Amino acid sequence: MAIAGKYAGAPAGAGSRIIHRAKARLLVRYGIQALDRTALTKNISESGLFLRTNHPYRPNTTVQLSIQFPDRSMHFWGRVVWAKQVPPQLAHILDCGMGICFLEPSPEWLAFYSEWKKRYGLL
Repeated sequence: MAIAGKYAGAPAGAGSRIIHRAKARLLVRYGIQALDRTALTKNISESGLFLRTNHPYRPNTTVQLSIQFPDRSMHFWGRVVWAKQVPPQLAHILDCGMGICFLEPSPEWLAFYSEWKKRYGLL
């Protein structure tokens, strides 16, 4: 039985996704005015990521992101596409967090992401 999330906005679903996401746990600092929160990714692609947190922002919120890769950090602006919050006692069992699409990802990011996926064998 699924528990309804606190915020509106439904994920498109993997079945309708054109760009494939790499499963990866990366540390992300994020926030609206400042990078004042931290969370881990569940997956990432050239166009966005799923950020695992039980304190998501509402859909359509613009956020700053700093993603820590093993050899460097990448900085982005993104928009929350969907968000799901679950009761705290179930946060370690059920997926909670927010899907974020990058706003205008740079050519530098696209090249880095492609090389990073190849280097770590992520598909």
